[in-house]
Amino acid sequence: MTQPSTVQPSTTPGTLSVQLYTFRDAYAADPAGTIARIAELGFRYIEPFGIGNHGLRNADKVSRAQELRALLDAHGLKAPTAHTAAPMGENAEAVLDAIGALGATLPVISWPGEVPGFERDVMDTKDGTERFADALSEASRHAQSRGLSLGYHNHWWEWSWFGDQSAYDLLLSRLDPAVFLEIDTYWAHTAGQDMPALIRRLGERVRALHLKDGPATPDADQTPLGTGTVDYAAAIAAAPQARWHILEMDRTAGDVFAEVGQSAQKLIQEGRSTWE
Repeated sequence: MTQPSTVQPSTTPGTLSVQLYTFRDAYAADPAGTIARIAELGFRYIEPFGIGNHGLRNADKVSRAQELRALLDAHGLKAPTAHTAAPMGENAEAVLDAIGALGATLPVISWPGEVPGFERDVMDTKDGTERFADALSEASRHAQSRGLSLGYHNHWWEWSWFGDQSAYDLLLSRLDPAVFLEIDTYWAHTAGQDMPALIRRLGERVRALHLKDGPATPDADQTPLGTGTVDYAAAIAAAPQARWHILEMDRTAGDVFAEVGQSAQKLIQEGRSTWE
């Protein structure tokens, strides 16, 4: 367990959001009820996932985004960021239409499989990493044509190494600088990174943080902030420019609604985040 952090909050707190994947089981069973419970926790922003999924018919890409938008509107929630398919190839316009229907302006590629032709292991090789960077840059150009900024969200597997350079650094060096970064603090920590130093080095490119805690191993249950090994306060302090503080739990042994609510209240009480 981490010790209580002595890191003071920045003068400008971030805005809280929550990744809908956290509640995926509840959402699959009861979409409206799940969105209502998220709003009852105090959230005004949410980060959906699977928007514009390439496995859907193009019409369904848009209709599902419209249905979710209606649920969010009914409960006073907005989705400025969203995990989406990459707008590329013959489906590019439909993906962008779905993002537009949702109302998101910051679509994020959450893992390589959202980009046609790539899988999780793409960054195991230098050539794969370079090809993936080029594909993300192409997707970014399509997003920019609609006034959108495309982002990339890390896991732990981006830190394979080619000599003295990590796949993550190679990816960023080749990417269009317009691609922003959503740093998953837990997975960067799991990969053995000095997370605050990493965030400071990436600077203004970091526009959003995924905040979660736990033992920092890929398959373990995650826990509320302050009960694991991640120094979330140091991560937040390293990114004063990142407006979005997005809570997420990939898996937990407890009540996920209660635990997310506990993390949100901790950030609010410490002055590190606000609801708005």
